[in-house]
Amino acid sequence: MKYYELKAVAEYLGRFRQIRSAERIGDNVIRLEFAKGAAVAFDLSRGRSEVFKADGLKPQRSYHAPFDTMLKKRFCGAKILKAHLVGNDKILRIDVALEGAYKAQKSSLQLEFTGRHTNAILLDEKGVVLEALRHVDSDASFRVVQPGIELKPLKPFEGERQSGEAEDVEKYLVERAEARKNRRLEELKRRHAGALKKRIERLERELAKLPRKEELAERAERLSVYGAIVLAHLHEIKPYDRQLESVDFEGNPVTIELPVLPNPGRMGEHFYALAKRAANKAERLHIEEQNLRSRIAFYSTMQKNLEAASSEEEIALLFPPKQRHRKKEAKYQCELFLAGDYRILVGRNERENIWVLKHAKAGDMWLHLKDRPSSHCIIQAGGRRQIPRDVIEKAARICVETSTSQPGDYLVDFTYRRNVKIERGAHVTYTNYDTIKISKA
Repeated sequence: MKYYELKAVAEYLGRFRQIRSAERIGDNVIRLEFAKGAAVAFDLSRGRSEVFKADGLKPQRSYHAPFDTMLKKRFCGAKILKAHLVGNDKILRIDVALEGAYKAQKSSLQLEFTGRHTNAILLDEKGVVLEALRHVDSDASFRVVQPGIELKPLKPFEGERQSGEAEDVEKYLVERAEARKNRRLEELKRRHAGALKKRIERLERELAKLPRKEELAERAERLSVYGAIVLAHLHEIKPYDRQLESVDFEGNPVTIELPVLPNPGRMGEHFYALAKRAANKAERLHIEEQNLRSRIAFYSTMQKNLEAASSEEEIALLFPPKQRHRKKEAKYQCELFLAGDYRILVGRNERENIWVLKHAKAGDMWLHLKDRPSSHCIIQAGGRRQIPRDVIEKAARICVETSTSQPGDYLVDFTYRRNVKIERGAHVTYTNYDTIKISKA
């Protein structure tokens, strides 16, 4: 970001009289809202800092760090006294006053777009640090940024600033917002598309490795014959023998590799057990194959919806940001999504739908597309009596997005798990339900 552009932004901010709300909407992004819903966001990521229009932009998740608490406490509802650049550097400072019962409380938000020193610092009227987006100690820099310590100025910029003029600042901020949106959209699509592709390729490799049913049946029969031959010649086998040279029941010569067992007398049982295992696998092979194919179809649907996504919110719905410092998650035999503090469990196939239904509690919320096949979704209530409407709407959209890639209007039924009765497998009947309409563009 050029110096003259930041200077024009400072003049633009000076037109507003009050900051209605101040919050962090990304790990390094601060959003200030002014009159009539006009909002500007400041991305303070090192190496790619920028300012852009943020009308209607929502937070990616909730932030509750000391910096966020102080930011809201000192700047929400505060009157703007001055917005200016500090010295000849790319440091934007917004001085405010918050009217109190006795006197106005003055504070400053200092936004530094200065390369490796890029930071957002909250100061009191004496220039003492209240909080900062990034704390800096004396080991890292000559300039300590810690609460309770007076902020030293940066070394002045030496050199000439590029001259220029930003005529229409609002248009400039809108263009930056659009460019940022497109850039981030492509980055998110590329990142998540790569992860989905790896999942699908792994499942396809597992599918390709599945043995043929005929091969398993033939192996089961062969091992069963080996077991019978071993039992017939058990008295001839020495404890140290590793092969048995004999003939099968049709008189054909056969060589059987013998296992190392603590009790050689149970060698016949060993072969019979292997034969039974192969026969069971052959019998259930279609279940495993169906499971893999349905999971591939599930991720392929997500892949199509990712390609069609036109906003970060749509992508965040299917790929929520990872929550830091969370306790180790339990092992889920399904896909897990997050909606604030709520977990949403989604079955990727019939077997997982059954698992989701069986492990849901009576107070959890169940969702399913109305009168058509779809994933079973469960919102885990976590002991709470009511689930917010916005969480139900988000879960309903996830239910649609993971069940179909076709655009249209879809009806999603939802009710408490206690009202859902399992009839057979993943087939259910349910009562006392409501319906929500989800439009998929």
